[in-house]
Amino acid sequence: MRSAVASNQSMEFFRAKQAEIVIAPVFGKSEVTMARLSCTRPGHGVIDPPLHEDAFFLAFNLRDYEGDLWVDGKKANTKLSKRGNFTIYDYRRTWLANMKSPFDGLGFHIPRAALKAFEEDLGGKHIDTLHAAPGRDIEDDIVRGLIKACLPALEHQDGATRLFQDHLAAILTFHLCATYGNADLPKPSQGTLAPWQRKRALEMLEADLTADLPLSAVAAACGLSQGHFTRAFKQSTGHPPYRWVILKRVEKAKEILRFTELRIAEVAILCGFCDQAHLTRVFSAKLGVTPAQWRRAWR
Repeated sequence: MRSAVASNQSMEFFRAKQAEIVIAPVFGKSEVTMARLSCTRPGHGVIDPPLHEDAFFLAFNLRDYEGDLWVDGKKANTKLSKRGNFTIYDYRRTWLANMKSPFDGLGFHIPRAALKAFEEDLGGKHIDTLHAAPGRDIEDDIVRGLIKACLPALEHQDGATRLFQDHLAAILTFHLCATYGNADLPKPSQGTLAPWQRKRALEMLEADLTADLPLSAVAAACGLSQGHFTRAFKQSTGHPPYRWVILKRVEKAKEILRFTELRIAEVAILCGFCDQAHLTRVFSAKLGVTPAQWRRAWR
């Protein structure tokens, strides 16, 4: 059943409830949402008509895809969409796709309000649209890199924290605005946080390392837009906010492991990790040893 709210956020027009379709939401808490869309069989056919709304759909291919596209009633001149490339669709236009080949990819729902949030950072110019010809197969190394960062979250959704989601969504949206939005936008400021902003941000982030604090709340407390805050925080600390929190969680875990006899599963929960496996995965990636091995080395 289609939602009563005029939004394509759930991407139901792909008829995802069919057995051969997989839709795995990851960024469901963020303004920008992402889903994995895949079909192993060819000939899925024509999708349902997407709703008209002030938003965009970015389709990133994880495998080569072939199909037909109609935009505003006219057939678009589309060719093979290659693995690693993406296409941008404007939901204010009428478009339909006949999905001929098997497909596997990530779909991003991006409201225009998400673009508007970066107008201040990009010189205050109004960003009305993302310029891309209908069906154009776009190569972009930055987007590919961001998608590579997204993929582990599909396999380990317990590690996709709110800060991580917001961080990736913000970088993606900012890049789309600067690259495919209005031309000749000035480069954003590369300044650091003021001392009071840095103090306030670190206090909020460190007050409860188990909290899934939205990045927008920390940015607002510093009087900055989310994009400006993220860049200034990295300039000030050497790390983006979500990575800074992860490093602090690992430091806290090291302290508890060294000075207590708590089980590793308990340490994980106390430090903001979902479970022992999540702690072990992050701990090993950062330090090269498991929590148990690190504990034994200090005994």
